Amino acid sequence: MMEQEQEQLKEEQSDDLPVEEKVLTEDTEETEPSKGKKIRNAILELMVYVAIIVLCVMVVPRYVMQRTIVDGTSMEATLQDEDNLLVDKLSYHFSDPKRFDVIVFYPYGRDNEDYYIKRVIGLPGETIQIVGNNIYINGKVLKENYGKDPMTESGIAAEPLKLGKDEYFVLGDNREVSEDSRYEEVGPVSRDKIEGKAVLRIYPFDKFGTVKSIGKNGKKAKAAVRTQKQKIVAIDAGHQDRANVGLEPIGPGASTKKMKVTGGACGVSSRVPEYKLNLIVAKKLRKELISRGYKVVMIRTKNHVNITNMERAKIANKSRADIYIRIHGDSSASSSVRGASALYPSAKNRYVGKLSARSKALSKYVLNNYCKKTGIRSRGLYLRDDLTGTNWSKIPVTLIEMGFLSNSTEDRYMQKKETRDKMAEGMADGIDRYFKKYK
Repeated sequence: MMEQEQEQLKEEQSDDLPVEEKVLTEDTEETEPSKGKKIRNAILELMVYVAIIVLCVMVVPRYVMQRTIVDGTSMEATLQDEDNLLVDKLSYHFSDPKRFDVIVFYPYGRDNEDYYIKRVIGLPGETIQIVGNNIYINGKVLKENYGKDPMTESGIAAEPLKLGKDEYFVLGDNREVSEDSRYEEVGPVSRDKIEGKAVLRIYPFDKFGTVKSIGKNGKKAKAAVRTQKQKIVAIDAGHQDRANVGLEPIGPGASTKKMKVTGGACGVSSRVPEYKLNLIVAKKLRKELISRGYKVVMIRTKNHVNITNMERAKIANKSRADIYIRIHGDSSASSSVRGASALYPSAKNRYVGKLSARSKALSKYVLNNYCKKTGIRSRGLYLRDDLTGTNWSKIPVTLIEMGFLSNSTEDRYMQKKETRDKMAEGMADGIDRYFKKYK
């Protein structure tokens, strides 16, 4: 009986054993083909990850959303220098920019890597005019809810400006320093130059929020207030789009006369007229000086003017400026001549001899720092007593010859945006040095 029970137990155990072995065997048999599945799954997952990376790195920044960093102060107090923003590049494929949108655009076309960020003020087909501190849209004053500084420059919008069917008029919120549609270098922005709409500020973290809400609720920037210590700089962008061949005396009471204003030179390679280059650099200098706390008086802000050299000096005198900066490009019959120079009156000048010492110091500081910043070779200081715009001045004056438009290499170099920025910065550095000595 005992033996039967033991045999029965063995049979039960033996019956159980194959079942376990069978289960293990089935698992083992099914595991073998799953290795192929695992490899296929791994490859599939890798392809998904690669697709996501490509989407995030290439597709999203190009067509959907892109991070950009604010460079400059032209949108204060809405946006600050170094703010990190997200730009929506998709929405404008389905709808048009609206008034007060903050947009990113390429002012010089998409072939140029420079891009600006401004606020849309005027829409296609509208007529814009700026009178004093008021903006008129189709004859009616525009009511704005966004923080902005007052305007002292109307630019090309001083007269009614009709926008084309795909053009937008844009302004920076910090309008004293902003280079925007008021100026010919930017002008109305065509639809194809608009990259997208700034929608979110992501850094600094304590200012995180939508650009729209920042614009409406942000604190208004304080307007610059002149104090006794604030220096005034008068800037004249030499020449204009049309010469005035009439004659005027080269100085007070002079019998000698010269042309009222000449047409200026033209870039031998770029074909950019001198008067345009002068104004571009003058505006950049104005922006740079204002950012450093100076008050700036511009003799002209557009190219289509008729202001003689005598009249320019009188405007500078009347403005009660502390110094007078005259900006010019140089030219020579020899294409090999290059370099920058500064012209000032001699002590023997019958009209402004008493200004010679300070004019020389101003010329030296501006020229040295200009050449240091730009890398353009210095040709030194030159005495000139035959310059009408200098002889009518009542304040220290210098005429900066920025470089030779007749030299193809120097011409091309001066047409680059980064060079023009350095030109303005270098002049401003020189003006700083001058006022450290003559406070």
